[in-house]
Amino acid sequence: MKRRIGTFQEFKEHTRAVARGERRVDPNEPKIWCERVADGGPAEREVQFASLEAGAKLLSAKNRALLRAIAERRPNSIAELAAMTGRAEQNLLRTLKKLETAGIVRLDNGEGRARRPVLAARKVHFEIDLLGSG
Repeated sequence: MKRRIGTFQEFKEHTRAVARGERRVDPNEPKIWCERVADGGPAEREVQFASLEAGAKLLSAKNRALLRAIAERRPNSIAELAAMTGRAEQNLLRTLKKLETAGIVRLDNGEGRARRPVLAARKVHFEIDLLGSG
């Protein structure tokens, strides 16, 4: 599935232009739009999911709360995040690895051997063609 990186404003303008009939949607255009977090960190990657279902499962309410905790409280380590959220560190690490693989979270080097979770994507917009094959 193709993805496009842009701001929410770009996504909104694109959608409105289509709705007004000012532009037609090319079947080769991206189906998922991603908005990045501008934090001055390393170059960002595309957000990718194996499937729409996998993306929906990974972005569950529990995991969105986890992402909010990362963004708002800026933990210095996975252990600190586990204490903040009440989640078991091993399970949390497994979830963070999946979020990292998807491009939603980065695990930066912290103090010593600690890994610091950082939000890498702020928003993900899905476009679903209900009558198409993809």
